[in-house]
Amino acid sequence: MFFHAPKDIYGPELLRMFIDELGGVQRVRKHLGVTERTVYRWLSEGRPPRAAVLALFWESQYGRSQIFTEQVNEIRLLYRQVCILQDQYQKAKDIITGLRAMHAGSANEPLFEELPDLGHQQPPTFDADAALPLPLEASAPIQNAPPAPVSPRATQAMQALERTRAAARR
Repeated sequence: MFFHAPKDIYGPELLRMFIDELGGVQRVRKHLGVTERTVYRWLSEGRPPRAAVLALFWESQYGRSQIFTEQVNEIRLLYRQVCILQDQYQKAKDIITGLRAMHAGSANEPLFEELPDLGHQQPPTFDADAALPLPLEASAPIQNAPPAPVSPRATQAMQALERTRAAARR
């Protein structure tokens, strides 16, 4: 994952702001590995190196905030993708169960004998006090949308699945 600094992070005003935030010229010069005189020269000439300003940006609250925000957004995106994949897996598993109920044997049927259950939630392995990312809200269904095309064989499989579920509930 790459962190991209905003393009406008440059200039003596930002250098001065980062110096003040990070604890003064002494701390900044140690962090950058330059002399105190060099830092003062950058401020007086008004042309600090962009690399120095960027280095201080990532150490400031603004840079850390940008890194944290990008991490949270990536976690939420990945979490949502996992939820979608689990839903797709469950639908495929239901279709296979329906096909089995129809006794439509196939050559690869032994592969589906033991389908793992992905419904359980593992506890988080990170800090227990950290909040889990919230799943994104499901989008509202589109009104008057045509139904997705379904093959007759899939329709039969789903009907067989429904009959199986109904029989299991009795």
